[in-house]
Amino acid sequence: MSKFIQKSPHKPLSAQELATFYVQLARLEKAGLPSQEALTMLLQNKGEMAKRAKKALNLVKRGKPLSEAGIRAGLFIGLDAALVKVADAGGIHTEVFRQLAQFYEEKAKQVRQIKSKLLLPIVVLLLALFIQPVPALILGKITFWSYLGTTVGVIIQLAIVVFILWHLPKWLSIFLKPFGIKYFVDKWRIRIPYFGRWTVRQQVRNFLRALGLMLQAGLPILEALPKAYEVVENLVLRQYIHQIIHHLQKGQTFAEALSQVEELEPIALQLMSTGEQAGSLANMMLHYVKIESEEIAIHNEILVAWIPRIFYAFIAIWIAYGILNANPFMTTIPDDL
Repeated sequence: MSKFIQKSPHKPLSAQELATFYVQLARLEKAGLPSQEALTMLLQNKGEMAKRAKKALNLVKRGKPLSEAGIRAGLFIGLDAALVKVADAGGIHTEVFRQLAQFYEEKAKQVRQIKSKLLLPIVVLLLALFIQPVPALILGKITFWSYLGTTVGVIIQLAIVVFILWHLPKWLSIFLKPFGIKYFVDKWRIRIPYFGRWTVRQQVRNFLRALGLMLQAGLPILEALPKAYEVVENLVLRQYIHQIIHHLQKGQTFAEALSQVEELEPIALQLMSTGEQAGSLANMMLHYVKIESEEIAIHNEILVAWIPRIFYAFIAIWIAYGILNANPFMTTIPDDL
Protein backbone atom coordinates (compact mmCIF):
# COMPACT_ATOMS: atom_id res chain seq x y z
CA MET A 1 0.00 0.00 0.00
CA SER A 2 1.48 3.30 -1.05
CA LYS A 3 1.57 6.55 0.88
CA PHE A 4 -1.22 7.79 -1.37
CA ILE A 5 -3.69 5.43 0.34
CA GLN A 6 -2.81 5.00 4.00
CA LYS A 7 -4.22 2.42 6.37
CA SER A 8 -6.35 4.15 8.97
CA PRO A 9 -6.50 3.11 12.65
CA HIS A 10 -10.11 4.28 12.74
CA LYS A 11 -13.07 1.98 12.24
CA PRO A 12 -14.99 2.84 9.04
CA LEU A 13 -18.35 4.53 9.51
CA SER A 14 -21.48 2.87 8.16
CA ALA A 15 -22.42 3.33 4.50
CA GLN A 16 -25.52 5.32 5.48
CA GLU A 17 -23.52 7.66 7.73
CA LEU A 18 -20.96 8.23 4.99
CA ALA A 19 -23.66 8.80 2.36
CA THR A 20 -25.27 11.48 4.53
CA PHE A 21 -21.86 12.96 5.37
CA TYR A 22 -20.74 13.34 1.76
CA VAL A 23 -24.11 14.67 0.61
CA GLN A 24 -23.85 17.38 3.26
CA LEU A 25 -20.25 18.17 2.33
CA ALA A 26 -21.11 18.39 -1.38
CA ARG A 27 -23.98 20.79 -0.69
CA LEU A 28 -21.91 22.97 1.62
CA GLU A 29 -19.00 23.11 -0.84
CA LYS A 30 -21.38 23.93 -3.69
CA ALA A 31 -22.77 26.76 -1.58
CA GLY A 32 -19.26 28.18 -1.37
CA LEU A 33 -18.64 27.62 2.33
CA PRO A 34 -14.98 27.23 3.40
CA SER A 35 -13.90 23.89 4.87
CA GLN A 36 -13.85 25.28 8.41
CA GLU A 37 -17.44 26.52 8.23
CA ALA A 38 -18.57 23.29 6.55
CA LEU A 39 -17.08 21.18 9.34
CA THR A 40 -18.66 23.49 11.93
CA MET A 41 -22.09 22.80 10.46
CA LEU A 42 -21.38 19.06 10.47
CA LEU A 43 -21.00 19.20 14.25
CA GLN A 44 -24.80 19.19 14.37
CA ASN A 45 -24.66 15.47 13.51
CA LYS A 46 -24.76 12.98 16.34
CA GLY A 47 -22.55 10.13 17.51
CA GLU A 48 -19.17 9.17 16.11
CA MET A 49 -19.56 11.41 13.06
CA ALA A 50 -19.76 14.55 15.23
CA LYS A 51 -16.73 13.48 17.30
CA ARG A 52 -14.58 13.00 14.21
CA ALA A 53 -15.83 16.23 12.61
CA LYS A 54 -14.89 18.12 15.79
CA LYS A 55 -11.38 16.67 15.72
CA ALA A 56 -11.02 17.51 12.01
CA LEU A 57 -12.25 21.05 12.64
CA ASN A 58 -9.58 21.61 15.30
CA LEU A 59 -6.91 20.45 12.83
CA VAL A 60 -8.25 22.69 10.05
CA LYS A 61 -8.15 25.66 12.45
CA ARG A 62 -4.47 24.86 13.02
CA GLY A 63 -3.81 25.22 9.31
CA LYS A 64 -4.09 21.60 8.14
CA PRO A 65 -5.69 20.98 4.72
CA LEU A 66 -9.10 19.29 4.72
CA SER A 67 -7.74 15.97 3.44
CA GLU A 68 -5.06 15.66 6.14
CA ALA A 69 -7.43 16.80 8.89
CA GLY A 70 -10.13 14.37 7.76
CA ILE A 71 -7.68 11.47 7.49
CA ARG A 72 -6.24 12.05 10.96
CA ALA A 73 -9.72 12.41 12.43
CA GLY A 74 -11.04 9.28 10.70
CA LEU A 75 -13.52 11.05 8.43
CA PHE A 76 -11.71 9.98 5.25
CA ILE A 77 -10.42 6.41 5.06
CA GLY A 78 -8.82 4.41 2.26
CA LEU A 79 -9.96 5.36 -1.23
CA ASP A 80 -11.98 8.26 0.19
CA ALA A 81 -8.80 9.77 1.61
CA ALA A 82 -7.02 9.41 -1.73
CA LEU A 83 -9.83 11.11 -3.63
CA VAL A 84 -10.08 13.98 -1.13
CA LYS A 85 -6.33 14.53 -1.58
CA VAL A 86 -7.05 14.83 -5.28
CA ALA A 87 -9.78 17.35 -4.46
CA ASP A 88 -7.32 19.40 -2.38
CA ALA A 89 -4.80 19.42 -5.23
CA GLY A 90 -7.28 20.41 -7.92
CA GLY A 91 -9.92 22.36 -6.02
CA ILE A 92 -12.71 19.97 -7.07
CA HIS A 93 -14.15 19.09 -3.66
CA THR A 94 -17.77 19.37 -4.79
CA GLU A 95 -17.37 16.81 -7.59
CA VAL A 96 -15.38 14.40 -5.41
CA PHE A 97 -17.89 14.63 -2.57
CA ARG A 98 -20.75 14.12 -5.05
CA GLN A 99 -19.08 10.99 -6.45
CA LEU A 100 -18.48 9.58 -2.96
CA ALA A 101 -22.03 10.42 -1.88
CA GLN A 102 -23.42 8.53 -4.87
CA PHE A 103 -21.18 5.52 -4.13
CA TYR A 104 -22.22 5.28 -0.47
CA GLU A 105 -25.88 5.91 -1.21
CA GLU A 106 -25.83 2.88 -3.52
CA LYS A 107 -23.97 0.84 -0.92
CA ALA A 108 -26.40 1.87 1.86
CA LYS A 109 -29.32 0.95 -0.40
CA GLN A 110 -27.86 -2.51 -0.97
CA VAL A 111 -27.38 -3.02 2.78
CA ARG A 112 -31.02 -2.03 3.42
CA GLN A 113 -32.23 -4.37 0.68
CA ILE A 114 -30.23 -7.30 2.03
CA LYS A 115 -31.50 -6.71 5.57
CA SER A 116 -35.14 -6.42 4.45
CA LYS A 117 -34.98 -9.49 2.19
CA LEU A 118 -33.21 -11.62 4.79
CA LEU A 119 -35.57 -10.73 7.65
CA LEU A 120 -38.34 -13.17 6.67
CA PRO A 121 -35.99 -16.09 5.83
CA ILE A 122 -34.25 -15.66 9.18
CA VAL A 123 -37.61 -15.69 10.99
CA VAL A 124 -38.60 -18.85 9.08
CA LEU A 125 -35.29 -20.50 9.99
CA LEU A 126 -35.70 -19.64 13.69
CA LEU A 127 -39.27 -21.00 13.70
CA ALA A 128 -38.11 -24.18 11.98
CA LEU A 129 -35.34 -24.61 14.56
CA PHE A 130 -37.78 -24.33 17.46
CA ILE A 131 -40.69 -26.26 15.88
CA GLN A 132 -38.86 -29.29 14.44
CA PRO A 133 -37.91 -30.94 17.78
CA VAL A 134 -41.29 -30.15 19.46
CA PRO A 135 -42.90 -33.56 18.62
CA ALA A 136 -39.94 -35.39 20.17
CA LEU A 137 -40.22 -33.18 23.26
CA ILE A 138 -43.97 -33.83 23.61
CA LEU A 139 -43.49 -37.59 23.21
CA GLY A 140 -40.80 -37.56 25.88
CA LYS A 141 -38.06 -38.73 23.52
CA ILE A 142 -35.90 -35.77 24.51
CA THR A 143 -35.68 -33.69 27.67
CA PHE A 144 -36.27 -29.97 27.90
CA TRP A 145 -32.54 -29.38 28.21
CA SER A 146 -31.92 -31.47 25.09
CA TYR A 147 -34.57 -29.36 23.34
CA LEU A 148 -32.70 -26.21 24.29
CA GLY A 149 -29.45 -27.76 23.12
CA THR A 150 -30.90 -28.53 19.68
CA THR A 151 -32.45 -25.07 19.30
CA VAL A 152 -30.53 -22.38 21.14
CA GLY A 153 -27.32 -24.36 20.72
CA VAL A 154 -27.76 -24.57 16.95
CA ILE A 155 -28.52 -20.83 16.77
CA ILE A 156 -25.30 -20.05 18.64
CA GLN A 157 -23.35 -22.35 16.32
CA LEU A 158 -24.87 -20.73 13.22
CA ALA A 159 -24.06 -17.27 14.59
CA ILE A 160 -20.42 -18.30 15.12
CA VAL A 161 -20.19 -19.78 11.60
CA VAL A 162 -21.68 -16.63 10.03
CA PHE A 163 -19.30 -14.44 12.05
CA ILE A 164 -16.28 -16.49 10.92
CA LEU A 165 -17.35 -16.56 7.26
CA TRP A 166 -18.00 -12.80 7.30
CA HIS A 167 -14.54 -11.97 8.66
CA LEU A 168 -12.63 -14.82 6.99
CA PRO A 169 -11.56 -12.86 3.87
CA LYS A 170 -10.11 -10.08 6.05
CA TRP A 171 -8.35 -12.56 8.34
CA LEU A 172 -6.93 -14.51 5.41
CA SER A 173 -5.71 -11.31 3.80
CA ILE A 174 -3.85 -10.32 6.99
CA PHE A 175 -2.51 -13.82 7.61
CA LEU A 176 -1.40 -14.58 4.05
CA LYS A 177 0.11 -11.17 3.27
CA PRO A 178 3.55 -11.96 4.81
CA PHE A 179 3.72 -15.16 2.72
CA GLY A 180 2.98 -13.42 -0.58
CA ILE A 181 -0.05 -15.62 -1.19
CA LYS A 182 -2.42 -12.68 -1.65
CA TYR A 183 -1.29 -12.42 -5.27
CA PHE A 184 -2.55 -15.94 -5.99
CA VAL A 185 -5.80 -15.29 -4.09
CA ASP A 186 -6.38 -12.13 -6.13
CA LYS A 187 -5.62 -14.05 -9.32
CA TRP A 188 -8.21 -16.66 -8.35
CA ARG A 189 -10.77 -13.96 -7.56
CA ILE A 190 -10.69 -12.48 -11.06
CA ARG A 191 -10.76 -15.96 -12.64
CA ILE A 192 -13.97 -17.10 -10.94
CA PRO A 193 -16.64 -17.60 -13.61
CA TYR A 194 -19.16 -14.74 -13.69
CA PHE A 195 -18.08 -13.12 -10.40
CA GLY A 196 -14.52 -12.50 -11.62
CA ARG A 197 -15.83 -10.37 -14.47
CA TRP A 198 -17.76 -8.14 -12.09
CA THR A 199 -14.75 -7.85 -9.80
CA VAL A 200 -12.74 -6.52 -12.74
CA ARG A 201 -15.49 -4.09 -13.71
CA GLN A 202 -15.75 -2.65 -10.21
CA GLN A 203 -11.99 -2.26 -9.85
CA VAL A 204 -11.63 -0.61 -13.28
CA ARG A 205 -14.58 1.68 -12.45
CA ASN A 206 -12.79 2.82 -9.28
CA PHE A 207 -9.55 3.35 -11.23
CA LEU A 208 -11.19 5.43 -13.95
CA ARG A 209 -13.12 7.48 -11.37
CA ALA A 210 -9.91 8.41 -9.56
CA LEU A 211 -8.03 9.06 -12.79
CA GLY A 212 -10.88 11.08 -14.31
CA LEU A 213 -11.15 13.28 -11.23
CA MET A 214 -7.40 13.92 -11.21
CA LEU A 215 -7.37 14.79 -14.92
CA GLN A 216 -10.35 17.06 -14.34
CA ALA A 217 -8.34 18.74 -11.58
CA GLY A 218 -5.63 19.53 -14.13
CA LEU A 219 -3.01 16.87 -13.31
CA PRO A 220 -1.10 15.52 -16.35
CA ILE A 221 -2.03 11.92 -17.11
CA LEU A 222 1.50 10.57 -16.53
CA GLU A 223 1.48 12.21 -13.09
CA ALA A 224 -2.05 11.09 -12.26
CA LEU A 225 -1.68 7.46 -13.32
CA PRO A 226 0.67 6.30 -10.49
CA LYS A 227 -1.78 7.70 -7.94
CA ALA A 228 -4.81 6.19 -9.68
CA TYR A 229 -3.18 2.74 -9.73
CA GLU A 230 -3.34 2.60 -5.96
CA VAL A 231 -7.14 2.53 -5.83
CA VAL A 232 -7.05 -0.92 -7.49
CA GLU A 233 -7.01 -3.40 -4.60
CA ASN A 234 -6.55 -6.56 -6.67
CA LEU A 235 -2.78 -7.06 -7.12
CA VAL A 236 -3.06 -8.97 -10.40
CA LEU A 237 -5.38 -6.43 -11.95
CA ARG A 238 -3.15 -3.62 -10.70
CA GLN A 239 -0.24 -5.16 -12.59
CA TYR A 240 -2.29 -5.15 -15.80
CA ILE A 241 -3.35 -1.54 -15.29
CA HIS A 242 0.18 -0.51 -14.30
CA GLN A 243 1.31 -1.31 -17.84
CA ILE A 244 -0.81 1.56 -19.20
CA ILE A 245 1.89 4.12 -18.46
CA HIS A 246 4.44 2.09 -20.43
CA HIS A 247 2.11 1.83 -23.42
CA LEU A 248 1.52 5.60 -23.30
CA GLN A 249 5.24 6.24 -23.24
CA LYS A 250 5.53 4.09 -26.39
CA GLY A 251 3.09 6.38 -28.18
CA GLN A 252 -0.15 4.43 -27.83
CA THR A 253 -3.43 6.16 -27.03
CA PHE A 254 -5.05 5.69 -23.64
CA ALA A 255 -7.80 3.54 -25.19
CA GLU A 256 -5.21 1.30 -26.81
CA ALA A 257 -3.31 0.98 -23.54
CA LEU A 258 -6.49 0.25 -21.59
CA SER A 259 -7.43 -2.52 -24.04
CA GLN A 260 -4.67 -4.67 -22.49
CA VAL A 261 -6.87 -5.16 -19.39
CA GLU A 262 -8.74 -8.45 -19.63
CA GLU A 263 -12.52 -8.70 -19.18
CA LEU A 264 -12.95 -4.98 -19.88
CA GLU A 265 -16.27 -3.93 -21.37
CA PRO A 266 -16.03 -2.84 -25.06
CA ILE A 267 -18.03 0.31 -24.30
CA ALA A 268 -15.20 1.49 -22.04
CA LEU A 269 -12.71 1.42 -24.91
CA GLN A 270 -15.19 3.10 -27.26
CA LEU A 271 -15.86 5.95 -24.82
CA MET A 272 -12.17 6.43 -24.01
CA SER A 273 -11.34 6.61 -27.73
CA THR A 274 -14.15 9.11 -28.31
CA GLY A 275 -13.00 11.20 -25.35
CA GLU A 276 -9.43 11.34 -26.61
CA GLN A 277 -10.50 12.37 -30.10
CA ALA A 278 -12.78 15.09 -28.70
CA GLY A 279 -10.18 16.32 -26.22
CA SER A 280 -12.41 15.56 -23.22
CA LEU A 281 -10.95 12.32 -21.85
CA ALA A 282 -11.60 13.24 -18.20
CA ASN A 283 -15.29 14.01 -18.81
CA MET A 284 -15.68 10.81 -20.81
CA MET A 285 -14.08 8.78 -18.01
CA LEU A 286 -16.54 10.16 -15.48
CA HIS A 287 -19.40 9.58 -17.94
CA TYR A 288 -18.33 5.95 -18.23
CA VAL A 289 -18.06 5.70 -14.43
CA LYS A 290 -21.68 6.86 -14.17
CA ILE A 291 -22.87 4.29 -16.73
CA GLU A 292 -20.83 1.50 -15.16
CA SER A 293 -22.03 2.38 -11.65
CA GLU A 294 -25.63 2.01 -12.82
CA GLU A 295 -24.83 -1.38 -14.39
CA ILE A 296 -23.07 -2.56 -11.24
CA ALA A 297 -25.99 -1.36 -9.10
CA ILE A 298 -28.45 -3.37 -11.23
CA HIS A 299 -26.22 -6.43 -11.00
CA ASN A 300 -26.00 -6.10 -7.21
CA GLU A 301 -29.78 -5.75 -6.94
CA ILE A 302 -30.19 -9.03 -8.83
CA LEU A 303 -27.73 -10.73 -6.47
CA VAL A 304 -29.60 -9.33 -3.47
CA ALA A 305 -32.87 -10.72 -4.90
CA TRP A 306 -31.32 -14.20 -5.08
CA ILE A 307 -29.97 -14.22 -1.51
CA PRO A 308 -33.33 -15.04 0.19
CA ARG A 309 -34.07 -17.71 -2.45
CA ILE A 310 -30.79 -19.44 -1.64
CA PHE A 311 -31.60 -19.08 2.05
CA TYR A 312 -35.04 -20.66 1.57
CA ALA A 313 -33.49 -23.52 -0.41
CA PHE A 314 -31.03 -24.12 2.43
CA ILE A 315 -33.86 -24.20 4.98
CA ALA A 316 -35.91 -26.61 2.83
CA ILE A 317 -32.92 -28.97 2.41
CA TRP A 318 -32.18 -28.79 6.12
CA ILE A 319 -35.80 -29.60 7.08
CA ALA A 320 -35.98 -32.44 4.53
CA TYR A 321 -32.73 -33.86 5.87
CA GLY A 322 -34.10 -33.74 9.41
CA ILE A 323 -37.27 -35.58 8.39
CA LEU A 324 -35.42 -38.26 6.41
CA ASN A 325 -32.80 -38.68 9.09
CA ALA A 326 -35.55 -39.39 11.60
CA ASN A 327 -36.84 -42.28 9.39
CA PRO A 328 -40.52 -41.47 10.04
CA PHE A 329 -41.78 -43.92 7.40
CA MET A 330 -39.89 -46.98 8.60
CA THR A 331 -41.89 -49.63 10.42
CA THR A 332 -40.46 -50.81 13.68
CA ILE A 333 -40.20 -54.63 13.89
CA PRO A 334 -40.87 -56.03 17.40
CA ASP A 335 -37.86 -57.69 19.04
CA ASP A 336 -39.78 -60.91 19.91
CA LEU A 337 -40.39 -61.84 16.22
